[in-house]
Amino acid sequence: MATFKITGPDGKSYRVTGETAEGAFQALQQHLGTATAPQAESQQSIDGRQALSDLTQEAANSGDGIGRNVDSFMRGAADVVSLGFADEISAAGGALTGVGGEFGEYRKNLRRERIKQYQRDSSDPVASLAGRIAGGVTGGLGLARAGLSPTANAINRGASLGRVSAASAGEGAILGGAHGFGSGEGDGRIKSAGIGALVGGGVGLAAPAAVAGVTKLVAPIAAPVMARIFPERYAERAIGEGVRRSGMTVDDIAAALGRSQADEQGMFTVADAMGNSGQRMLSTVARTPNNERQAVVEALQARQAGQGDRLSNFLAQGFDAPDTAAQRAASLTAQRTAAANANYGAAREAAGTVDPSAAIQSADDFLTPGATRLMNPGNNIADDSVEAAVRRARSYLTDGDSVLTDFNAALRAKQEIDAMIEGASPTIQRQLIPIRNQLDDALARASDPYAAARDTFRQQSLAIDAVETGRNAASGRMRADDTVPAFQRMTEPEQSAFRAGYADPLITRVESASMSPTTNKARSLVTPKTGAEFPAFAAPGRADQLAARIMREQRMFETANQAMGGSRTADNLADASEMSKFDPGVMSKLLRGDPIGAVMDGGRRLLGEAQGMPPRVVEQVAQVLMETNPQAARQLLSGGISRLSRADQVRARFIASMISSGAAGAGRLGAP
Repeated sequence: MATFKITGPDGKSYRVTGETAEGAFQALQQHLGTATAPQAESQQSIDGRQALSDLTQEAANSGDGIGRNVDSFMRGAADVVSLGFADEISAAGGALTGVGGEFGEYRKNLRRERIKQYQRDSSDPVASLAGRIAGGVTGGLGLARAGLSPTANAINRGASLGRVSAASAGEGAILGGAHGFGSGEGDGRIKSAGIGALVGGGVGLAAPAAVAGVTKLVAPIAAPVMARIFPERYAERAIGEGVRRSGMTVDDIAAALGRSQADEQGMFTVADAMGNSGQRMLSTVARTPNNERQAVVEALQARQAGQGDRLSNFLAQGFDAPDTAAQRAASLTAQRTAAANANYGAAREAAGTVDPSAAIQSADDFLTPGATRLMNPGNNIADDSVEAAVRRARSYLTDGDSVLTDFNAALRAKQEIDAMIEGASPTIQRQLIPIRNQLDDALARASDPYAAARDTFRQQSLAIDAVETGRNAASGRMRADDTVPAFQRMTEPEQSAFRAGYADPLITRVESASMSPTTNKARSLVTPKTGAEFPAFAAPGRADQLAARIMREQRMFETANQAMGGSRTADNLADASEMSKFDPGVMSKLLRGDPIGAVMDGGRRLLGEAQGMPPRVVEQVAQVLMETNPQAARQLLSGGISRLSRADQVRARFIASMISSGAAGAGRLGAP
């Protein structure tokens, strides 16, 4: 017998079972006691009974043919796609146009549509359910394609399972609430919406986890076979996942390779650009038996062996120091000598009489008893070293009776005193420098060109001294807080000489480091001190390039270390396993009486297969990771991202369909 939804005389809706609509209505009347106490039947009841009678007759006349099942299917699909408002829409259309209902009779049309939908659900449950499922799938796919599904959008962004589940729960709650509201009637719509939102949110929360769980179960079964049939697909997917984990885009990686090519570091690879994600993938390549393993290891070793030469060249270019500190000092000294010969020659030609009296007085102020209160002109006490030096300098200018006035002779005397100062102790220097300066001023007064020659000589001498200052600044005992301000106070020629002195010990340190692939020659160049000094000391416009080059060398060492460094146990076990075709770790544990450990180790051999990473897949991954050409890398990585995106879209649309279908069912739970 069929079940009918009937509006009773009291205005309430009842579900009644009967052979026909008329019989069901009579049974309801008996239940309500109206058979023994007849009452005036309301027009609503009459209309409802008549609608039931008409629809029952229509159903009887339509039979059980394909046409009715198709209609039931379409009604079920329309109900879900319209969020439960299909009956309201159809009733409104009939009321407005008279097509499919009575013109101007919205309520009557609505009652008829709801009774008809109920009959379809009762008489053709399979077709109706299939239609609802199809409607849910269609609605979910439509939302995903239109970018209106928060769940699909989260999956396409590569969000974590937790974030996807949160978005899915929200989407399920919204759709469930909408279906509940659309399927409800009158004052019960709010309750239906609440029940639909609650159940729909639960369905949405569970859907992503359920799909992920099924994927985890199915993948190990399919991967060993499918990865051998389609190795390029699994390799592309692995690369796409690696790029996503790196947090970079394909354009970012290609741009990084392009910059490395421009900076003469063409050996910088995709694995380097991807950072830790690429390094860990390359470690798998280097530690797993495959045909690319040896080529990868040899390439990394050769690259690391050339690190010292590259860094030396980068430092020389960055500090504009192609020569050593000694070569720069010798070159500057030769330039100073040549300039002095020319400049002082011109000064001699324009020279007049020299008056050294101020220089002589400076010496006498120290030597006379009135100044020192130690000497007595009448005793025979020998001069100490300071007195002897001052007396010697004085003797170049006067013998007590005559005074030196010839310019050339006075210039030679000044040069002799310069030599004395250069090799003297600080105590002697303090006494000789005033004498030398007074004589220098006397020479300048005797020849106008001399002042220019003297200033040029002093400036060139400061540049020569800056070479040693720069060398000292490179020492770990010098602080950047001291060296940087000192450098900034220098003139441009002094700064240039300083750079040569500064770069020389750094280059020496790099070149003297071990040639072992495990030695990172860039490490000493990446410190807080160099981080402050390099930008300040580098040649104009070269600081950024120098820093980028050094950090690439640091990154390339990290890649090699991740792939080849650390314990060799994993490599040895992989090699032994490949040679003997069995895992020696399994045999070892069996001999020690550890069957559980043997089983677990045996599973390791199958892990790569279960994850779809047999040798052919690993080899293709290796070729992508070792790519250095920006254009080729962009093409290879784009293929991986595209494949991963397609897989994400399929998963996103499937989950969106699940949510839409589940939300539709959830919405009907609260409907009358």
